[in-house]
Amino acid sequence: MLARSVLAKRWQQATIKDNIIFNWIFGENPTLFKGLVERLFETRVGNFEALSSERSFKDHRIFYRPRFDTYGEDDLDNIINVELQNENHHDLEKRIAIYQASLTQRALLSGQSFNKRKQTLIAFLCDFDLYGRNRPVYKLKTTVEGQEDILVDRGETNVIFNLKATDLAGLPADYVALVTYFNTGRASDEFTAAVDQEFRRIKGNDTYYMSIEAILTMEKAYARQDGWDEGHVEGRAEGRTEGRDEAREEAAKALIEDARQNHKNLTDLLATLKVIFKDQAYIDKMLAKYYHE
Repeated sequence: MLARSVLAKRWQQATIKDNIIFNWIFGENPTLFKGLVERLFETRVGNFEALSSERSFKDHRIFYRPRFDTYGEDDLDNIINVELQNENHHDLEKRIAIYQASLTQRALLSGQSFNKRKQTLIAFLCDFDLYGRNRPVYKLKTTVEGQEDILVDRGETNVIFNLKATDLAGLPADYVALVTYFNTGRASDEFTAAVDQEFRRIKGNDTYYMSIEAILTMEKAYARQDGWDEGHVEGRAEGRTEGRDEAREEAAKALIEDARQNHKNLTDLLATLKVIFKDQAYIDKMLAKYYHE
């Protein structure tokens, strides 16, 4: 686990461009997620009954399935994923293709007409300029070779947003306000003020502060397990799954043992565990194993 002084410094310096905070703000609040999506895609979307941050479609033991920063399905048949990307790993286009494939699998029910396909929208908010053209928005399109004016409608919308762009002329005022807030932390309209209020609530809440250490531990384990080691493909997949399960349990155990040793309030512990794991059945299992032993 991280040293408390290191953790405290990181928490103090964290902005909305910290993935963990971004996930908490937009992956837990349907209203803020809706506002974010509408400003990014310049379109109205429906309401979200439920959201999921860090959602994973791990329905196969061999082939890769992504973990999403934020994921939502609205009541207008849109499936939407918004990602925050702070570093350029030079694989973004391929990553978008894999993420899009995962959404597409959920876009049509068995027996439905292809015209019933749900719209899938993916946005990557990048703290770097992927193509080096200083354009604030890169919209990825599929066209016919030699007839680029013909757009192929696959029911997909994939957009890369360059948070480092310096020329925002001609863009909607609400999008400019959003980008400005991401880069400076200054709220300049009603929506960014609401986002900033949630940001400050999280930064001032000990429950979230206590949670971040465990989440960082899990993130590091996930990163290790996402690396492709040499060996049999099925063995690699099983190793990643087992490693993630172990990291998850290790984080839960550390929080529970810290609460026991320091005689912390059970209500506060439950709130912390809920922030991280969300799955009450899993939380009950960990409490039975490490708190009530």
